[in-house]
Amino acid sequence: MMVGVGLLVAAARTLGGCGSDSSTAAPGDWDGRFNVDAGVTSDLGAAPRADAGLPPEIEEQRAFETPQAGSRFVYVANPRRDNVAVIDSRTLAITSVEAGDGPTYLVTVPERDGTAIDEALVINANASTATLLRTTTAGATTTVQLPVVAGANAIAVAPNGHYAVVYLDTSRPNQGVPAGSFQEVAVLRLDPGMERGLLLSVGFRPVSVVFSADGQTGFVITEDGVSILRFGALTGPALVPTVSFYDDRIVTPTDAGRVDAGAVLPRDARAQDVSVTRDGRYAIARFAASPAMRVVDLMSRTVQTLDLGSEITDLDIAPDGTFALAALRGESRVLRIPIPGGFNDPSQRRSIDLPGEAVGSITLSPDGARALVYSTAAMTERATLLDLVGTTPPAVLRLRKTVRAVAFAPGGESALIVHGRSEGSPTEAGLDLEAQIDRSYGYSLLNVAERFTRLQLTPADVGPFALVPGGSHAFVLLRDDARRVSVAQRITLASLTIQDISLGSPPVSVGAVPATERAFIGQDHPEGRITFVDWNTGSQQSITGFELNSRIVE
Repeated sequence: MMVGVGLLVAAARTLGGCGSDSSTAAPGDWDGRFNVDAGVTSDLGAAPRADAGLPPEIEEQRAFETPQAGSRFVYVANPRRDNVAVIDSRTLAITSVEAGDGPTYLVTVPERDGTAIDEALVINANASTATLLRTTTAGATTTVQLPVVAGANAIAVAPNGHYAVVYLDTSRPNQGVPAGSFQEVAVLRLDPGMERGLLLSVGFRPVSVVFSADGQTGFVITEDGVSILRFGALTGPALVPTVSFYDDRIVTPTDAGRVDAGAVLPRDARAQDVSVTRDGRYAIARFAASPAMRVVDLMSRTVQTLDLGSEITDLDIAPDGTFALAALRGESRVLRIPIPGGFNDPSQRRSIDLPGEAVGSITLSPDGARALVYSTAAMTERATLLDLVGTTPPAVLRLRKTVRAVAFAPGGESALIVHGRSEGSPTEAGLDLEAQIDRSYGYSLLNVAERFTRLQLTPADVGPFALVPGGSHAFVLLRDDARRVSVAQRITLASLTIQDISLGSPPVSVGAVPATERAFIGQDHPEGRITFVDWNTGSQQSITGFELNSRIVE
């Protein structure tokens, strides 16, 4: 299983991609009206204006295709040779397995019903098929061919490991437009002996797929709305009804104050930050440059509009689905909206006021106990840490550089913050230290309990990174071919210490192999090269030649 980044900057996603309430504080919560200026030392610098014509928050998604890992085995797609290399992270033995025509987009199925497994699913880009690879503990791999949609380039696997949804994501860069439809997905059943694939019609241009907590229902987020896949009811090709965010059946007020009024959406408004609650009951979305959010009851198919009074620049549902957080950048506040009570009753919402702070984006920890609030547009060098379950007041963190992306470790005790940089060379003569820092690449590490941050400047831009299961370590890749920078950094999150690992080839991907407690670092090498790093000790082994069906162990 790779616990890594796919993270979205504006929404956490964190995935990329991920509060507190209004007016009065409930027992066990800090007062949502807490003024963060109290106790903030002057070295934070002048507070920025809340929203002075700033551009939209930027969503940056970091993802990597191959290789990927199951519990013990690493899978590497080789489209040039129509095979997948299966590498044992324990013995470094390599098996080359025939897949299909052009195996390209690969994901693993890390567990089924909570049991760790070694399975991978790869899309054969030239054949409109996918190959399911299943590897035993003895290292033997079997394959099953399944149909997928033309041009498919994205795979989402249900959390229970029984189903996968394969589709064409046209938002990915450099994707060609195949002849055919933008409104078709494939649902694959992955259970041993019961494998099958069904093609279904959904809304226009799928952009993501999420699942209910039990994995029995999938939700295809499209430009038209949400197409609901109830896997147990699918018996053949079908048209899947789409519940629209633009439905004319808008809920109207039945009691004074039950539904907010006043938010008018432009005709061409497009839903953003679409999320679905874990029970599959509600979907929520915001709209660009609008104070409106919409709530869709996926059972009754009714749509409700909430006017939050200020432009919503980010909107997320807590991991347990009990509340939503909305960032209101123009008012320097975060609004917590209980689900579903806060949809109809404004008095249940609670405001977290952060005067003087830029609050354009929110990243929630995996347990929903805390959040980092920041802006990718305001160019401020601060973030605010929110305690969402206790009584600790907000903590303003001085970061010394602007923020591009945030990822919490799995347990939520630490976080990695990727920074932006200003134009120009940091080595230019006559620069003071602050200017050198501003022009450098880098990231910060956050220890949540201590509210302690460590800034790490890097010789190249921060590339893919991975956070290992359990959250004890992280790995960051640095690559600059012109300056011959090929480095991985192993981070011990308890101490925030960093070990540089020099690589023989430029790094392209990184992930974690839970069964052997090793990280793998895929590299750009004509014969294929992976370096395995013991994340506890830092010891390394490299293997070269798997793309040529050979093996050199270093």
